[in-house]
Amino acid sequence: MDIRKIDEYQYKDYYIKLVVFKRGRFKEEMNFVFSLYKKENLIEKFFLYGKIFYGRDYYRPWLEIAYNEKYDYELIEKFLEPFLLIMPKNSHVMINYDFHMYKVLLSTEPENTWLGKMFLRNGYRNFKNWYIPEGYKEGSYKLQAEKL
Repeated sequence: MDIRKIDEYQYKDYYIKLVVFKRGRFKEEMNFVFSLYKKENLIEKFFLYGKIFYGRDYYRPWLEIAYNEKYDYELIEKFLEPFLLIMPKNSHVMINYDFHMYKVLLSTEPENTWLGKMFLRNGYRNFKNWYIPEGYKEGSYKLQAEKL
């Protein structure tokens, strides 16, 4: 469950590089940022970013990850999948999604979206679609699923 293994993961002419990996609020939590490169050129500094919690006592591991909305879903999906694969069973992943996905989810179930289909292909179930208004302290829209 070490996201450092995804460093320099490649798809076609693109690859991602881990540029930030530092401790979060708890000793079991790490913040990360992956940059996107095409060949040797930096394309996007903040391509994928988030937090990973390795678990503690009875708290299960989880991953929260966001993607840069400027890129097409095919490219984003190819780089999100390795994160889903490294998570252990009985963990959950939350993927922050963009406003376009929000509109799609108003009229369909999560399992019918590109994110939902990606989760299903990788052994995830029990979807939760999160957006909780908290008086200007809202988090992002998130689709969560559990790895069984």
